[in-house]
Amino acid sequence: MDNLTREQRRKNMQNIRSKGTKTELIVARELKKRKIYFTQHPNDVLGKPDILLRRKKIAVFIDSDFWHGNPKRFIMPKTNTDYWGKKIADNKKRDRTVTRILKAAGWKVIRIWEHDIKKHKERSINKILHAIPTQPKEELLSDR
Repeated sequence: MDNLTREQRRKNMQNIRSKGTKTELIVARELKKRKIYFTQHPNDVLGKPDILLRRKKIAVFIDSDFWHGNPKRFIMPKTNTDYWGKKIADNKKRDRTVTRILKAAGWKVIRIWEHDIKKHKERSINKILHAIPTQPKEELLSDR
């Protein structure tokens, strides 16, 4: 049995964000600090990646531990388990499908758990930075 009333549960669920989460803001701030151009939640790319480096063809998804079923962090709610089990399984299936389709279209897809961003920020940012192809240095012109 739920320990919240229907109205309390409804308000609680309404306050859950899908955009502009704390972890997204952390990643965006770190990329801006490094002067890396990106966009957020583009409507024209499948799955609406949280961070998109369009010119580099890199899509970054910041997956919530609960909504995307982090195997190390997800805790199944005690009530309505059939609903939540199906909901999380469907989310995970959709994540795999989106990743497969984007990769087939030539995108590099990076998925980072929210817990990893909170606890291992530098490692998570480095995962994105290492995916960005380095530009070859212009050769120095020799004196004639």
